[in-house]
Amino acid sequence: MSWTIETLKEYIDKVFFEHEIRYSQRFESQEKSVASALAAAKEAVTKAENAAEKRFESVNEFRNTLSDQQRTLMPRPEAELLIKGLSDRLTKLETVNTETQGQGQGKEALWGWIVGISGFITGLVGVLWAILKK
Repeated sequence: MSWTIETLKEYIDKVFFEHEIRYSQRFESQEKSVASALAAAKEAVTKAENAAEKRFESVNEFRNTLSDQQRTLMPRPEAELLIKGLSDRLTKLETVNTETQGQGQGKEALWGWIVGISGFITGLVGVLWAILKK
């Protein structure tokens, strides 16, 4: 093959055109790869954001539960003070109840003695009356 300026120009144009096609194909391929990588990264970021959001929701629920407990549950020192007060009152009531029962039993015993003695005296008077009447 003999080279002339026209053939050389055609050859160079052909080589440039082939290179341009190859570079264009590479560029398109790279664009597609970058686009798919960006789409995958975007999807991964969305999934990570959703997972983080769910975790934060559960953490917030846990915080709310702790806040509710803190508001509604009685502190230990306060509960112990309340229980001690109730225990003291119960002890006083038991003491008063024991004393009242003792007084009631004493009164019952006194009435028993009174009824017994009056019965004995009535019986004695009745016997004496019968003896004197004869």
